[in-house]
Amino acid sequence: MRTRWPAVFAAVVVAQIAAAGLAAAAPEKKGLEIYWIDVEGGAATLIVTPAGESVLVDSGWPLPRDADRIQQAAREAGVSRIDHLVTTHWHGDHVGGVGMLVQRLPVGRFYDHGFPPGKPSDVDAILRAAYLLATQGHSTILHAGDEIGLRQAPGAPPVGLRVVASDGIVVGEAPCSPQTRPCTAQPAHIAIPDDTSDNYRSVGLRLSFGGFDFLDLGDLTWNVEHKLACPKNVVGVVDVYQVTHHGNDNSNNPALVAALAPTVAVIDNGAKKGGAPAVYKVLRATPSLKDVFQLHRNVATTPADNAPPELTANDDEACT
Repeated sequence: MRTRWPAVFAAVVVAQIAAAGLAAAAPEKKGLEIYWIDVEGGAATLIVTPAGESVLVDSGWPLPRDADRIQQAAREAGVSRIDHLVTTHWHGDHVGGVGMLVQRLPVGRFYDHGFPPGKPSDVDAILRAAYLLATQGHSTILHAGDEIGLRQAPGAPPVGLRVVASDGIVVGEAPCSPQTRPCTAQPAHIAIPDDTSDNYRSVGLRLSFGGFDFLDLGDLTWNVEHKLACPKNVVGVVDVYQVTHHGNDNSNNPALVAALAPTVAVIDNGAKKGGAPAVYKVLRATPSLKDVFQLHRNVATTPADNAPPELTANDDEACT
């Protein structure tokens, strides 16, 4: 078995991005760092800006393991607090770690898409209560088009963090717009039945650093993804694409992936979660894509539907 500490995966990815010819900081200046923390099929992506500001997108499962791994990644990244914590949506693999994380690291500001009306079955009441306790009821509700203000480092390229989707709405749309809208572009990618889970409400973020762009859409699903690409690409081309929804095939609409034209893709999958063969087919059909990295080998599929071993953080189902 070959297993690496979760935070190390970021260094592997950053090295590959530099090798691919993307923007890299001069040795004497601090660049932009992105850490994909292995929370075993959940999500936790740590961003450290050139000014030393930290942004954590999602916090993994409600387990000490995940809060510990985030804390360790932060330590290795040289940060002692989380300045901005964005929860993309209310599923336990994305919001579960908040309550334990605030016991380990101070958090400056919290962001989310707001709690949906009523009591949806997929929004766990215990995790909701833990989040409200952790935030003391103070969080910023994000809307498509919002910017999360980040400090700028003197002499470094500008860094920005824009919300491209939230609560089922994408940039340029009116509130309460439906999950689908007319689009005549070809090839057509037919809409699926409206998603009734909280996934379609996911906050989607585009991070920019000079000419470099990174996209994290949480678990955004097929129909809302399509609105980002059609009839107009409102995201633009990106360099690094965090493959949406852990690489599940009710996300990663081919129209959007083609429009993004990513150079590198990173799949935050688990050993038996995500990394679907249908999504690998979409990625293989993307001419711009040079490399695919993943946090785990999918033990339920074939080598053809996995990243090469040298681009996979964990080969075996067991990860310690």
